Amino acid sequence: MNFTGLMVKEALETVRYLDLKAWSSQVFGQSTLSKRKIVFSTSIDDTVIV
Repeated sequence: MNFTGLMVKEALETVRYLDLKAWSSQVFGQSTLSKRKIVFSTSIDDTVIV
């Protein structure tokens, strides 16, 4: 199927952000970078003071 600029424009104008967000989470999942940020981030509560 060949997509025209008009078709893409109409599709983007009719899709809700929440639907797009849900779809992208299902298709792509959580990125590796975001997983690394969670694992390697620490807060003051997580640190141990000896």
